[in-house]
Amino acid sequence: MIKRILLLFICIACSPSSREEYQLEGEDIARGITKILQKVSSASDLKREGVRLKKEYAKLVALMIAAKKDEGRLEDSDSEFVRSTTASDALKAEFMRVYQLEGCQELVEQISRESLHKLDLYHLRSDGS
Repeated sequence: MIKRILLLFICIACSPSSREEYQLEGEDIARGITKILQKVSSASDLKREGVRLKKEYAKLVALMIAAKKDEGRLEDSDSEFVRSTTASDALKAEFMRVYQLEGCQELVEQISRESLHKLDLYHLRSDGS
């Protein structure tokens, strides 16, 4: 389960009219999730932030699905775009920290379950087409 959750965050990719734009939007979402997770120091904190996290996870999954759907029409920028992993690395570090807090592993899985399920369904449908 943790691998799937990490994959959800690490797979911040591509863009609305270009891959760069999807990536930048994904990085913004990742920074937002990181800020929320930085406020968490206990299971009760995580419960309190759960609704906000669910909304951010849903935005990230929607972006990932949109990027995948738009994959064929996306343009690569003429300029060299260096992919920054700073937002993704910071998110991963916060996620791993929170995941280790007592009682938080189950809560993280519960909070992310709906978004992961939606992503899984999309992949199952697209693989079957």
